[in-house]
Amino acid sequence: MRKIKKIKYSKLFIIIIFTYIILQIFINIIGKNMKTLIIKSETIDLKINAKGLIIRDEYLVKSDNSGNIKSIAKNGEKLKKGDTLAVIYNDSKNLEKNKNKISQLNKEIEELETEYKNSKSGLNKELIDTKIKTKIEQRAILNNKNNENINYLNMSTSGVLSNKYDGYEDIYTLDKLEDLTIKDIEEVENNFKKIDIEDTFIKESDVVARIIQSDYSYIAISIDNNVFEENQKVEIVFDSNIIEGIVEKIYTNEGNDVIIFKISNQNVEIYDTRVEEFDIIYKQIDGLKIPKQSIDEINNQKGVYVLNQETKRVNFTELKNIQYEDDEYVFIDYYKNQKEGLKTIQMYDEIIINPNVINKNIKISRW
Repeated sequence: MRKIKKIKYSKLFIIIIFTYIILQIFINIIGKNMKTLIIKSETIDLKINAKGLIIRDEYLVKSDNSGNIKSIAKNGEKLKKGDTLAVIYNDSKNLEKNKNKISQLNKEIEELETEYKNSKSGLNKELIDTKIKTKIEQRAILNNKNNENINYLNMSTSGVLSNKYDGYEDIYTLDKLEDLTIKDIEEVENNFKKIDIEDTFIKESDVVARIIQSDYSYIAISIDNNVFEENQKVEIVFDSNIIEGIVEKIYTNEGNDVIIFKISNQNVEIYDTRVEEFDIIYKQIDGLKIPKQSIDEINNQKGVYVLNQETKRVNFTELKNIQYEDDEYVFIDYYKNQKEGLKTIQMYDEIIINPNVINKNIKISRW
């Protein structure tokens, strides 16, 4: 009977040992394959995405006459006051005839002048001279007629020439910046049309060009929670380019804050854009970047499980001084924690990425 009991106890002992070994193997496998992350300090851009309405110091140039037009300046060219944009020919048929006549007169005058030089007779020279004067007078009359049929469109101010316009030039102006509403910003769409006037016939009051006068433009956005203050410097991302800006004005409209940014016209493409989605970087911060999937909550305290490098056990560590968070990460103000001597997560701590009931209660192996 005792022998049977001893055999039973021996089997039970073997089962316990075997179960323990299997459990340890299982724990070691989990520990070796545990996903962890070493926390480091990172610099991040705090930004918002918003639809922006662009306002410029600009005006449209319109034709004073009807006729065939020829462009002189090029799109995107920076012009001075008085520079010629285009020429309008009122009567192109007569103009062309007169040009041909002038060309012929120039040829005849040149031939007569050569004949005058080679002539030895004083009387003959006098006759030739009279012919030259007559033809010069005829040429002057034709030039005057042509000048009467030519109109020059000159720059009234300095500025950059654009061959596109959208009809909002007189609506969204600099003197109406503080009259902008949320509706203006949300409902306006890009509707730029190309001004194709090269060697075409135009009518009086047709748009010939758009002139952007200033080196600065303005962007208006509307947001629920304002993170800006006047005179604050920002960076505005447009078409993968970063444009420096400053907060020019903040005012409230219909319960939302309207922010006006002043930017330099560094990117020519922004000349032909009325509305755009912008990423606006308003602050840069340094901090410890913690994946949200690593965070657990115990007794209303958010924290992570930090691996003790000596014991290979994990300890729950509360996160303190969370200065920013988005959908995927939280950022800890590491330097403030260091200054205040708070017991919390440290730089180069190793944390469990996906804590669960098993991995946060076992000894983690690394061999």
